[in-house]
Amino acid sequence: MDVVTGIIIVMVTVVVVVSTAIVVGLVVLFQRRGNPGLTVRAPGSRTGAVTITSNLTALRQRAGTLLVTLDDAIRDADDELGFALAQFGPVATKPYADAVATARGYIAQAFRLSQALDDVETDTPREQREWTLQIIALCEKAESQLATQDRAFQSLRSSEVNAAGTLAEVRASVAAVHMRREGAREKLKRLTKDFVPDTVAAVVGNVDEAEKRLAAASTIADAAAPAIVGSGVNSVSTDLHRATQLAREAEQLLDAVDRTVENLDTASGAVATLRAATRETLVEAAHQRDAAPDPASAAAILSAIAEVDATLVDAPGRANPVADLDRIGDAVAGLDLALAGARNQTERLEHARTAYDGTRVSAKSQIAVARDLIGQKGASAAARTRLAEAERGAGARHQGGKDHRCARRGKPAEERGTELDATELLLFARDDVVANGVAR
Repeated sequence: MDVVTGIIIVMVTVVVVVSTAIVVGLVVLFQRRGNPGLTVRAPGSRTGAVTITSNLTALRQRAGTLLVTLDDAIRDADDELGFALAQFGPVATKPYADAVATARGYIAQAFRLSQALDDVETDTPREQREWTLQIIALCEKAESQLATQDRAFQSLRSSEVNAAGTLAEVRASVAAVHMRREGAREKLKRLTKDFVPDTVAAVVGNVDEAEKRLAAASTIADAAAPAIVGSGVNSVSTDLHRATQLAREAEQLLDAVDRTVENLDTASGAVATLRAATRETLVEAAHQRDAAPDPASAAAILSAIAEVDATLVDAPGRANPVADLDRIGDAVAGLDLALAGARNQTERLEHARTAYDGTRVSAKSQIAVARDLIGQKGASAAARTRLAEAERGAGARHQGGKDHRCARRGKPAEERGTELDATELLLFARDDVVANGVAR
């Protein structure tokens, strides 16, 4: 009887323990399913033992912060890579160049996910968490690779013995950029004289900013010179590196002026080309108006011709070729609709190609202005995401635009997508820099 009683007691005990474990497991499972938060590693935790529970909003904020930090880190890494190439050569810098390229691929994926989170309203909270965590993982992985290579180069640079040669290179760079100042200032004078302020606002202060950086680079180089010895390891490598960065930043500021001149001159040429092609179109439109099958069609063509005529008149004062391309393009799109019944498919395709070229130049100019604005002033993750999406979209449309599928579908207005994206990007970037930008 004692043995039987013992067996019964053991069996009851096992049943109670198993039932308790099942109940506890179910409670934990339901609590985790019902909790919108996720457990992630705490900032600064090296062991992974410290964790925090973060809701979706906190995760999105962290993802945004990481995007901004990584985007700036990649920009700085590009500058660092140029300096490293000059100092150590392409063989020693290959791992760093590979890391920068990999990080750029990661942030491109992260920006696409961020754009998807902004665009899609019907995704579930679980999907939002998954995409946000993917963004965080991509950014952290890229930052880790960049940090590893950066430490390697810092170690290499600390043992650099060619400080005297580096000082000479810094002074040569400063002198070379210094010689470009007056030319850039003259270009700015022409830009501000010939074009409306909005078209040159992003670079109007670049020459003055370049002079400040050149002065700072010269000051650092002069202060480091007495500490340089003819042989052995010097302790001024960090200072000379900073001086080189300042000289490079000054060069980039003047390069932005040159790009703006090129873009606006290209846009002005595109306006002239589009006007000439449009005037030829007006001659055809007049014939189509006279041959219209009914009074309503003739009236529609006549109204569209009048609108196009108005856009071909040079506005008084300073020029705005980007806006001119937009206005002429819009008017020509209206004329296309009016002439749709009278123009055969081949003629419509040729006209779409001319209009598309003007639109693409306009978009390229506005994207370049936004890129310079964000690069010089800093911006939020949202602005950087829009820039990445606009650059990717413009590139895709350029490849797809070669066959002018919009014209084949009979929807010339769709060719305006690139310009509309670029215009929205530029407006958003300007507002974002005013609200969030910090001078770099």
